[in-house]
Amino acid sequence: MMSGMWGSPRRALIFLTFMVLPPRFAIAYQISPEDYLSQGDQSLSTGAYDEAIEYYKTGIQQLLDDESLLTILSLETNMATALSSVGKSEEAISHYQRAIKVYSEEIDDIVDKEMAQYAKDITSQSAFFLGMELQDINEAEKAVEAYGYAVVLDPTHWSALANLGSVLHDTLRNHDEALAAYNKAYEILTSEDIEPSDPPAEPRFILSQLQYRIGLCLNHDPNRKCAMADDPDKEVSCQEMATHAFSLAVKFDPENESAKHMLATVTADATMKRASNQYVKNLFDDYAQNFEHSLVEELGYNGYERLRRGFDRAFGGAENTPKFNLVIDAGCGTGLVGEQFRNVSSHLVGVDLSQAIIDEANKLRPNLYDETIAGDVADVFRTKKPVDLIVAADSYIYFGDLVPLFESMQEGLADGGIVAFTLENVDAESESSLAESKPDWRWQLTPSGRFAHRKAYVEQVGKDNGLQLVHYEPLDGFRHEMGKAVRG
Repeated sequence: MMSGMWGSPRRALIFLTFMVLPPRFAIAYQISPEDYLSQGDQSLSTGAYDEAIEYYKTGIQQLLDDESLLTILSLETNMATALSSVGKSEEAISHYQRAIKVYSEEIDDIVDKEMAQYAKDITSQSAFFLGMELQDINEAEKAVEAYGYAVVLDPTHWSALANLGSVLHDTLRNHDEALAAYNKAYEILTSEDIEPSDPPAEPRFILSQLQYRIGLCLNHDPNRKCAMADDPDKEVSCQEMATHAFSLAVKFDPENESAKHMLATVTADATMKRASNQYVKNLFDDYAQNFEHSLVEELGYNGYERLRRGFDRAFGGAENTPKFNLVIDAGCGTGLVGEQFRNVSSHLVGVDLSQAIIDEANKLRPNLYDETIAGDVADVFRTKKPVDLIVAADSYIYFGDLVPLFESMQEGLADGGIVAFTLENVDAESESSLAESKPDWRWQLTPSGRFAHRKAYVEQVGKDNGLQLVHYEPLDGFRHEMGKAVRG
């Protein structure tokens, strides 16, 4: 990470006088330190750094023994900011350190709670900017101390945590502590219960970078095991967690090329072989009521219609399509696909992991299904055999490794049984890249959380399980994601 990437630029930080101070009756000059602070702040705000430095310097020279702590801290901190802006790093470091020292010596004497909080806020920023200066001159250990102190003073200082993570990760190679820092910064920026200090105007770019770096920390050792925070005793693959992080990074910022590259690297034949049943169930339980509107109206989904049209073309036209005794709509959702195949089904069974979305199907399309089952399609194929036709639109995309799924279809299908399904492909750029770097790739977890598959891999798995390819059609543009047509 480039120094200064996280948070506001140092020269943009302007501390004004925070309190109206009582008039002084014994002063030896007409212009007070507070006046010089104000004049310096004006110059700093206009980019007149040399002029600002002179004002701050004079104000510091004229500080009284009983000067307000806020005035001292603001003069020292803004002096350092001005010096940093003209490239005088060593002098800037000295003034940031002086602000921190004054705070530690005098804060215990401050009784006014509001004033104490202001002093803490200024000093936290001084420590943060000190860390940035130290990071710039490759003083990694000292930068870690400075960022750490900034977080001690202000636990919601997400940018100090992010920069702390970058030093630990990039320079000190302490992946575990870097991961903790990145995760905490991400939590601060995404929690509804936390008000972050100096929040970014457009957080998605920062969130993308944080997740990308979280992924790097998780992925540095492919043999390492990780655990979820809510279940620390259960081991999970760090690579799977890294995959999720890189996916989130691309979701937050589709132009994050580094994250896209790492996602392509770790998800080509990744160890994550399928989305867990619980993940899919929770996804569609939460999505049930808005599922169809979102999918069809907002994402332009038409895969269910195109699957039926392609199915009819395989038989030479709708007039030649036969009727099937037992038909299973695998991953039935709200019944979009089942409705397309109702007229060729004597007994139509809708199967989905989510009972909530089955309930929505029954509400939207009463009597569409002769039977509905909330469960795993692979289990249903076996218990309902022999099955004459399996249809699956936009449901096999939650499987990466297709072998177990195809084995269950082979076992459940009747002799001469047919399966008609849709899958996703990677985008053209990724397909070209994978063709060069890993031409035998099988599946890839995409930023959407769904799996894309290589056509040749699907054909081979089908052949290995006694399935003969009867008809194939590209399904490009069957839905849209982030304004772009998805290939299928």
